[in-house]
Amino acid sequence: MTAPDAARPGTDPAARTSTPPGPTPHAAAPSPVGPPVVSFPGTVVQARIDTGAITHNAATIAARVAPATLLSVVKADAYGHGLAAVVDACRAAGVADFGVATVPEALQLAALLGEDPAVRRERILCWLYDDRTDLTACARAGIELGVSTAGALRQVIRAAEASGRTVRVHLKIDTGLGRNGFTPEAFTAFLPELAEAAARTAGPVVVVGIMTHLANADVIGDPETGNQLAVLDGAREQLVSVLESAGGALGDPAALLVHAANSPAALSLDPVPGGLARVGLSTYGLSPFEGRTAAELGLRPAMSLVSRVLAVKDVPAGHGASYGLTYTCTEPTRFALVAGGYADGIPRAASNRAQVSIRGRRYPVVGRVAMDQMILDIGPGPVEIDDEVVIIGDGTTGPGAEEWAAWADTVNYEIVTRIGPRVERVVIGAGQDATSAVRQGGIPSSAVAGVDDRFRGRGHRG
Repeated sequence: MTAPDAARPGTDPAARTSTPPGPTPHAAAPSPVGPPVVSFPGTVVQARIDTGAITHNAATIAARVAPATLLSVVKADAYGHGLAAVVDACRAAGVADFGVATVPEALQLAALLGEDPAVRRERILCWLYDDRTDLTACARAGIELGVSTAGALRQVIRAAEASGRTVRVHLKIDTGLGRNGFTPEAFTAFLPELAEAAARTAGPVVVVGIMTHLANADVIGDPETGNQLAVLDGAREQLVSVLESAGGALGDPAALLVHAANSPAALSLDPVPGGLARVGLSTYGLSPFEGRTAAELGLRPAMSLVSRVLAVKDVPAGHGASYGLTYTCTEPTRFALVAGGYADGIPRAASNRAQVSIRGRRYPVVGRVAMDQMILDIGPGPVEIDDEVVIIGDGTTGPGAEEWAAWADTVNYEIVTRIGPRVERVVIGAGQDATSAVRQGGIPSSAVAGVDDRFRGRGHRG
């Protein structure tokens, strides 16, 4: 039974009876609770990040896409691997071009690399924002912006004028994916407005790139990839004509950077289309292709997700496991309780299907994966409390991200990016093990077929 208000600490019955029902006029706003927690050092579940693998992967991919330039995509906290460590590892491979989706991500990246564009040597590109987003901070930080609509161009111009900076933009074309970008018809209608920008004496924008995103590049030989690239080339020809007519006021047509390649395109097309390849997934050592492993592509998985056994118990035949009792053991066995659940990014959809590795041996996850823990049926296996559990490994050390994707009916992209913020990221560099690893800190809350040489335009930071 609920206690009366008079018995609750901090309540005043007199005030309660004298106050009319409904919201109080001029009620004070709730006090802020401070910046969000972005890391939980000391947690049982850890994501160990092999920065040596990331450097290796970036160097391997850069060699594959040359003479195009590699842009490492580090959105979503570097696909769950931890932004700061991944950026450093990519830079060690010579990468100087980085891409993210959102404005807050771009500002975080600028805080890491340097917020003064006159000093910073790295390119930062972001492309996902709405019409309410204030782009002024991006303009001041020299962040290059994708432009997908006429409204977005006007938004960028306002930010450029407010900051007193010229903003470098990449025009995005929807060549068939159906997401952000001008359709070919919309792009043709937009070009006169772009030309008008050349008349502005302040020169608020410079067009440095034209881009698209491929829909089916992971299906090698799919004709849709060639179709999309043909549409992009048509838009490029139109844009070059406008840039030439502007006499350099909108950008150098000879230096226009054309980019379309994602991970699968960068690893399969020859030549790689464009002067820039935007590669995310494969930077982290994961294959974008069904039926082709990372090792076959010369890549090394960078993330291992590990935990520990919290408890071991004997259970009789007929005993159930976890919520809903979706698993019942048919004979006496032993259960092991492991820290880690769907709050940590372990997919509940993999319940009763997934496996983990302990001492080099696989054990099944039984019953439903809960928010914070899961149960293994270990039988007579040599498992003890405090044993290390490899939840995600490289396929040999433990189940790979591809296996988890199959168990959860999803893709390996999701498996790594869903690893939650309370999982501690522990950096393991070349020659390090877990005992000599470096723990990552959070970002400061204040830091806010038919491909040819037509696609080999090279950009410059100028």
